[in-house]
Amino acid sequence: MMVWVLKGDGRIAIVDSGFHRERYFRQFTVKDYVKPSEAIAPLGINPEDVTDLLVTHMHWDHAGGIGLFPAARVWIQKDEYDYYTGDAWQAAGTHGGIDAEDVVEIVRRNTQGKVSFVRGDDQMSLPGIGFGVGGKHTWASQFVSVRTRQHVVVVASDNMYLYENLEKHLPVAQTLDAASNLRTQDRMRSLASEPRLLVPGHDAAVFDRFPRVSDRIVRIE
Repeated sequence: MMVWVLKGDGRIAIVDSGFHRERYFRQFTVKDYVKPSEAIAPLGINPEDVTDLLVTHMHWDHAGGIGLFPAARVWIQKDEYDYYTGDAWQAAGTHGGIDAEDVVEIVRRNTQGKVSFVRGDDQMSLPGIGFGVGGKHTWASQFVSVRTRQHVVVVASDNMYLYENLEKHLPVAQTLDAASNLRTQDRMRSLASEPRLLVPGHDAAVFDRFPRVSDRIVRIE
């Protein structure tokens, strides 16, 4: 898994927050994991420096590290927040992959006035950053587009797990609506300046396709 650091306009934003709760290290075969709050150190960034967390969806491996960045404002689709802090817990099979402690953490951040709700597509709220409605990986996931000096990069997160999803036009393995996921992949590709700038959420090949900054870090621009 990976996170993405965005710097500009006096802000430091991170797309997704990783995880840190011990039960996931016991439940899954996790090797050589570095918490995102520590992985950003080679960039000269402390966790307290992060101003914004752009959470694509509420799965444990993406929303599980909100507490690692104590000063950050969280940006999430309002429908995603509303569902997973409410109706999703009324039945046993409607909150798979969502950690109750992560829900408590984002609610706590909201009570501190540090959650901003994204309502569908949004190109205005953060300079150089756009939010796009995702493809039903969860109730209301989102992707993030970023305008660099020369290009538009689209961070797909789990709206596209692997380069193979794009190359073979395959939906991600876990989706509430495969057709919606494929439509989102097509849309993300149309928004990226080049196909290579559509970045998947869980493909180690990312680290071979972009210039190396240091161990575990590449630059995408």
